[in-house]
Amino acid sequence: MGSSSYGRISKKLILLLTISVCCGYVYYKCKDFGNEINEDPEHPKGDSAEIIDGTPAPPVSEYLLSEESERLTRKIPVSHVFVASAYYYPTSKSLGNNAVAFNMVVDSKNFDISKHTYNFVGSNGTHTESGFAISQIEEEEMCRYAPTVARGNTVENLKKLELESGGTKVEIPFKMARYTAPKPVIICISPQFVAEQWQIFLMHAHTAHRFGAHIHIYVISIVKAYFELMKEYERQGYLTIEKWMRMKFDKPGSQYFEPNLNTELRNQAGALRTEAAEYIAFFDLDDVLFPLNYPTYLEEFNAEYAQKPDATSLVYGRREHEFIKAETLAEYDFHELVASLKTSYTRAGKVVVKPDRHNTTWIHASHREDPTKRIHIKTPHLIHVQRPIQKNGNNEIKDMWKSRFWRFNETIHEVDIAAIHEDIQRMKKNKEVARIAKRLPSRDFYFPVVFKCYLKQFYGRKLTECPNAEKCVMPQRKDIKCMHTDAEYFSGPSSEPFTFHYFTNPFWSSDYGCYQ
Repeated sequence: MGSSSYGRISKKLILLLTISVCCGYVYYKCKDFGNEINEDPEHPKGDSAEIIDGTPAPPVSEYLLSEESERLTRKIPVSHVFVASAYYYPTSKSLGNNAVAFNMVVDSKNFDISKHTYNFVGSNGTHTESGFAISQIEEEEMCRYAPTVARGNTVENLKKLELESGGTKVEIPFKMARYTAPKPVIICISPQFVAEQWQIFLMHAHTAHRFGAHIHIYVISIVKAYFELMKEYERQGYLTIEKWMRMKFDKPGSQYFEPNLNTELRNQAGALRTEAAEYIAFFDLDDVLFPLNYPTYLEEFNAEYAQKPDATSLVYGRREHEFIKAETLAEYDFHELVASLKTSYTRAGKVVVKPDRHNTTWIHASHREDPTKRIHIKTPHLIHVQRPIQKNGNNEIKDMWKSRFWRFNETIHEVDIAAIHEDIQRMKKNKEVARIAKRLPSRDFYFPVVFKCYLKQFYGRKLTECPNAEKCVMPQRKDIKCMHTDAEYFSGPSSEPFTFHYFTNPFWSSDYGCYQ
């Protein structure tokens, strides 16, 4: 795996917890405000007075190890664990009654954690029971930390959940698993950071709404006006927004390597809808599916599964597309957007699963899934709108794509185009949307910054380092404000072989800055 190209590596961006709804769109895109590509992200073109300092870096811990040559080989006494989330299932078809599951990111280089069992204690106020959570990992060899899910069973009516290491217990906050879903099909959209492509968001939100799906989207950081637009769509029932946390070790107590820098792209899990929906589609925000033979996703997926009732997943291929995007909401016309689409090559696919059949820690085709149990859909393809073009710009970034596009050759029914267009027009008349529209970004700033960074690091290259955005420098501008997730972070007592870290009370911050 260490020598594979990032095209292959991108298939495992996100840790899932037993059908977690956590998924991987890395909003890696950015153009500068003057529509020119930043050749040097640390010194963007344009008025230097517009560039400001952002949130200062936290103090460097005395325990932090930073020697690059040792990050994959050095063995230290303690494996640090960030518990991204924990869930309790009173009942579950796939996990059994009174099940618990921990989504974690674990230092995997000190000893073999591939089949490790984690000690935990569950209490309900009158009864306490110890248990073992069996782990499953999907690690990337070039990363120090591995996404891990550990599952076990405990007392009924769980009130308190603790992880134990070396005789030391740490109470871990947990959530109840969800047993209802807004719609039978949930589209899980992976985490956004420095998100600014509101045009793609509108395309996906209205398309999903048309075909009977609810979007569950994760956000790390997002341009403020775009955030307000997304929140209004949440109020209108199109989607649910969930905060996605960065990993922090509040009081490490022993040596460690920085977790975000040494973990694959946004892999920690966030939320769960196990068995709440009939289908979960693990798409990126720029992966848009138009059903070919049926009027809803539910009917389309049912028809595909009917051909192979024991299938574990549907795999939809993706075809790269470029399109011309409107610069203002007033100009946004779905007919024009579709007419501007151009098609390129087919890329690695994305999956749709039945939750009760899909216990995995990967968002895409898992190594733990029997390949013969998958259904590969020949048509339609996901329309991967990863290549937005400015309507009135020089679009220098196209020179970096190295892709050839030709006439659009996917099928979108005219009746669906018309219906989606009308729904967009209806939302344009929403008073809150109209108020926000004037402040939506008309030019990209972060798109080329991160896109170029990814090209330099791992796109189309053999992997030589842990693939993530931590080394991408994000310039800060006075005229671009972002909302960013934050939380209260805690560390359990220093213990061996594991020291546990977690967070509580996540919130939105307008002071953090535009960072990954």
